[in-house]
Amino acid sequence: MGFEELLTALRSEGDEKRRIVRQEGAAEAARLKDEAAARLARLGEKFQQEQARTIAAQASAILSEAERSARRTRLAAAEMLAQKLYQLARGLLPCLRVKDYPRIFGLLAAELPPIEWETLRVNPADAGIATDLFPRARIVPDTAICGGMEALAEEGRIRVINTLEKRLERVWPELLPVLIEETEQCVN
Repeated sequence: MGFEELLTALRSEGDEKRRIVRQEGAAEAARLKDEAAARLARLGEKFQQEQARTIAAQASAILSEAERSARRTRLAAAEMLAQKLYQLARGLLPCLRVKDYPRIFGLLAAELPPIEWETLRVNPADAGIATDLFPRARIVPDTAICGGMEALAEEGRIRVINTLEKRLERVWPELLPVLIEETEQCVN
């Protein structure tokens, strides 16, 4: 084989090796590119998952705060309604002073323990009835009492409050839920 042929064969072999190296390089580059794209896709998914978790956590926190705020608002509204209903009920107590009220006053007086009452605080309009029922007691008119009486004995050591106001106060925890339910039915 001659020099020219050797040179041609070497060039041909070199070209083939370059082609193979280029192919292998291109294949390696494509593989690295695919690997990088896959890693980038995994990073993107991981980022989206973390972002979704962060958004879900923030949304949950915002929703929880909104629910707490709504509960506080409902509680405040219920408390305000309860106060207004109580004031309304207190304001309606004089309506219980109907023509049959002397009998009601007598029933309230009959509930007192049978002891010698020294002082009775009553509504000024009830002073006459109180004097008839408790002739030995000192009758003290009190405009703060709508009906019924506050009785004192043994120099104030024994005290019984049997006023309409106190009865309303005692029954209020049971009455309020019924009134609120009725109020809600009227609104709905």
